[in-house]
Amino acid sequence: MEIIKKYFYILSWILLYIGRTKSQFIFNLTESTSTECTKDADLVFLIDTSRSLGLRAYQKELQFVERVLEGYEIGTNRTKVAVITFSAGSRLEFDFNRYNTKADVLQGIRNIPYTDGMSTTIYRALEQARREVFVPEAGDRPSFKNLAVILTDGETNPGSFDPYSFLMGKTLTRQEANQLKFHGVEVFGIGVGHRVDHVEMVGISSGSKNYLRVGDIDDLESSRLFKILLNNVCATCNNKPADVIFMVDKSSSLGSVANFDKELSFIARFVDGFNIGQGPRDVRVGVISFSTDAQLEFGLSSYDDKSSLLNALLNIDFSLGNTYTHKAFEVLLNQGFSTSTRPSTVPRVGVIMTDGQSTNPYKLEDIIMKVKLKGIEIFSIGFGSVDVTELNMMATVPDHTHVFVVDDVHTLDTVRDELYLEICNLIGQS
Repeated sequence: MEIIKKYFYILSWILLYIGRTKSQFIFNLTESTSTECTKDADLVFLIDTSRSLGLRAYQKELQFVERVLEGYEIGTNRTKVAVITFSAGSRLEFDFNRYNTKADVLQGIRNIPYTDGMSTTIYRALEQARREVFVPEAGDRPSFKNLAVILTDGETNPGSFDPYSFLMGKTLTRQEANQLKFHGVEVFGIGVGHRVDHVEMVGISSGSKNYLRVGDIDDLESSRLFKILLNNVCATCNNKPADVIFMVDKSSSLGSVANFDKELSFIARFVDGFNIGQGPRDVRVGVISFSTDAQLEFGLSSYDDKSSLLNALLNIDFSLGNTYTHKAFEVLLNQGFSTSTRPSTVPRVGVIMTDGQSTNPYKLEDIIMKVKLKGIEIFSIGFGSVDVTELNMMATVPDHTHVFVVDDVHTLDTVRDELYLEICNLIGQS
């Protein structure tokens, strides 16, 4: 059996080396999480008030919630807010019917007491959100999207409050989270400190992209998820033009066509949030692939609708080679943006995606300088054995808004919304 496995392994690599291997990437648009901007929502916060948190950290939680709400217009026909607290049991502090102005909501949040409970009954808070908040009697509106944000510094622990074992409590949390999401609620999870069960929190959240882990309560407002929540995944880029070119690594270190497909899937889901076209208010997208050589797969003026662009992604082939990143930037500069007839006020954006270090870093530094002198905004995304110093060098400053690093190609989607937000903010400033 081992001989057969080795045979197929060797055969697969031979097939990759013989010419260019067609990608098997299939992107189903219905599976994407569209970032179309719908600003108003029915939004509930589930706030941990257990003893392990401490009064200072609890006050920081409330400040975080207040800062998030700065990004929302609150009112009868706008965003409505509810709050549930939990520790030993859960308590509905106020539902969607209670307050209709931002000032009243913020004051209501400031008045929530710290209970200092000995348990962490997350399952009770999730159940209460489903049964008592996201219901018409509590002011839930069927035409508005439902959002829930849960903040905790620990994990499910019934303690002596409920007659459940530790494992049963975790099972109930998982079940209640699934029911909440099944009813159409998008859940964001935030875990603070070293006591958090991150596996549990990812399971509660609507995917890993909606979960944030921070080491300390003071890190909340500088976090990725804070920016997403503050902008409600809705940046000011609707009806504003931009030119965006992705540079996609397809070097041998990727290892397989499937991993290359993950990069293409990331791009497809990313562009799904934009108005794609050739009009004066549209976003145009191009793609460059690179390994030993680089080539413009399709340019900014190639496609005037989203469907055609996504089909073009299907036809990008995977081939092996080294990581000559500088060649991608040469194509970006000499072909990607060189023929653009759009006004200079339209943002020009390059997004580099790579899993390793450039084979020729000296030529890379030289071309990057030329690219930046042309006013092209560069975002870097690194995964795997990437050189973070090189990512920072390639990206436009500041690094914390232009450089994204994930563990591997399978976790690319965890930074998609943040990249979308940063690029939208850039477009909105133009």
